[in-house]
Amino acid sequence: MSAGIKIPTYDLSGKVAIITGSTRGIGNAIAKVFAAYGCAVVITGRKQETCDKAAAEIVAAGGKAIGVATEITNSEHRENLINKTVEKFGKVDILINNAGVGGKEGPILETEENEWDTTMDTDLKSLFFLSKLFAAQVKEQGTGGRIVNMASAAGIKAAKYTSAYACAKAAVIHLTKVMANEWARYGINVNSVAPGYIITDMTKDVMANEKNAVAVMKMIAMRRFGEVDDVAGVALFLCTDASKYITGVLIPVDGGMTIG
Repeated sequence: MSAGIKIPTYDLSGKVAIITGSTRGIGNAIAKVFAAYGCAVVITGRKQETCDKAAAEIVAAGGKAIGVATEITNSEHRENLINKTVEKFGKVDILINNAGVGGKEGPILETEENEWDTTMDTDLKSLFFLSKLFAAQVKEQGTGGRIVNMASAAGIKAAKYTSAYACAKAAVIHLTKVMANEWARYGINVNSVAPGYIITDMTKDVMANEKNAVAVMKMIAMRRFGEVDDVAGVALFLCTDASKYITGVLIPVDGGMTIG
C-alpha cells in the first residue's frame, strides 16, 4: 500500500439523516442501510403510526431512528421535520429527498391541470423548499452535509404518457446542479440518483402485467428489474467520504435502460 493514501470509508457513525418517504420501498431500504452503517435516521411518511413502525424496526435491529409524520407538500410540516430532527439529535447532516408520486397520467391531451399541479408540488416544489430549510440549518451548524435527490430514468429518457412526472424529474436533475453550485461554499454536496424500474409498490402494476413487463425488460440492458438495495447502495456511497469530491452529478441506477 502506498504511503499517504487515504482509504475511503462507508462509515456514517455520528451522522443524522432525514429520509423522506421512508416507511416503505426505496426510502425504507435507504433508512435501513444507513442505520446499519451507524447513521441516526428520521423516518417520514404521511401517518405517524407507519413512521413509528418503520422506526421501531430499525431500533429493534440495533439502530437509531425516530418517526416524524410529514405531509411533504405542507410548509409547516417541512419546518417541523427539520425542527424535530434537530431537537432530537442536535443537528442534521444528510437529506434524502425520496418522497414523491408517480402520477396517474395518460396522453397529454387528457392530462388535467390538478394532476399536473399535484405531481409538481410533490416531486419538485416540496423538494426545493425542504432542501432550502436543510441547507440553512447546515449553514448555521457549519458542519457541511449531503443531499441526495431522487430523480428518475423518466427524467432522462422521454416516454409517452409521463409528461408531468418526467418534467418534474428532469427539473430535479437540473435543480441538483444549481443547488450543488450554490451550496458548495457551505460544504454541502448535492447529487441525484435516477432509478429505472425498481420493484416497489409504485411499479407493481407494470410488473403484474406480463405484456408490459416483457416490453419494459427489453429496454433494460441487464435484463432484470432493479431491487431497492441497488438504489440504497448508491445513496450510501453519495453520503460517505468515498464520494467527498463529487457534487452536482446524476447517477442512473437503471440496469442500462438509459444508455441509448
